[in-house]
Amino acid sequence: MANYTGVKCPVCNKRFTEDDDIVVCPVCGAPHHRTCYQQLGHCALNDLHIKGHAWEPPHEQQTPGQAPGAAAGGTACPACGAGNPSTGLFCQVCGAPLHRGAQGQPQQGQPFSPFGGQPYAAAPPAQNPYSAAFGGLNPSEEIDGVSARDLALYVGENSGYFLPRFKQISQGKPVSFNFCALFFNFFYFFYRKMYSVGLILLGITLLAQIPTLFVMPEAVHFALDHMNDIYAGASMFEFISEFQPTQHLWAYAAMEYMRYFLLAVGVVFSLFANRFYLRHAVKKVTRVREGMLAAQGTLDDRRYTETIARAGRTNRAIVVIAAVGCVVAYFAVYILMVMAIMVS
Repeated sequence: MANYTGVKCPVCNKRFTEDDDIVVCPVCGAPHHRTCYQQLGHCALNDLHIKGHAWEPPHEQQTPGQAPGAAAGGTACPACGAGNPSTGLFCQVCGAPLHRGAQGQPQQGQPFSPFGGQPYAAAPPAQNPYSAAFGGLNPSEEIDGVSARDLALYVGENSGYFLPRFKQISQGKPVSFNFCALFFNFFYFFYRKMYSVGLILLGITLLAQIPTLFVMPEAVHFALDHMNDIYAGASMFEFISEFQPTQHLWAYAAMEYMRYFLLAVGVVFSLFANRFYLRHAVKKVTRVREGMLAAQGTLDDRRYTETIARAGRTNRAIVVIAAVGCVVAYFAVYILMVMAIMVS
């Protein structure tokens, strides 16, 4: 993990100590005191976001963790800012390479997460000095015709996780497993504003419930007939095991297969979720760029980056709406069936 001891917080201008609770901006990588970041509500270095630059430690600053001799002609680590002897090859604090590589770019030490102190995921084999927001990529590096900076602005949260995978996908590796897509299913795609993919998954999920709709009336009738047993304390497992439908046996048999079918669909979509997201992000960013160029003939970078950020990021509200809608729909169907059975 990067060492920020001795570096100044851009909000309160106080130097970090080893005991400070530090968070890092997910876009530019600038460290802040957690309380300072929460009070401000955003990164103190927004200008870096607009320019597509990553935060770099002040090389002239000597920290308590510097090696002897670092202040006088020493070498500052490009990853954590700690001073090192000028003859050193690797940082004595974080282990990052101290000198520029063959491509003329400094290299980076261990990745770090914006808010928890743990990396989002394992770092790719090759790292360069750019912050966690770019996943080690150069902000100007293009992925399917869109710069890493623009993709990071569009993705927002966890951009450091997505960008290296976007790069691998653009280089011909289409499969990239996304656990969140498997676990949260269509909710995840709604969260990432991939509404069309989310609707497809939601539609498949609803279609898979058709056999249940055929069996459910008889199951509800069985439950109403044995309500006294339920009140007497019969276990739910015993109650369910006693139910044996006499109608629509094909639907009852299909219900078991639908579970495996939905699991298989979830696995397939999770394997290609990052690919779907890359195509979605590239399409949206390209549309914003082309729209602004067509309307103005030039590109106002500040307005451009703000538009990308608004168009992208995440949508928590739609997830809440979808979850509430699913719960309401489920109980509405159940209540309607109970009412129909009681009337009949």
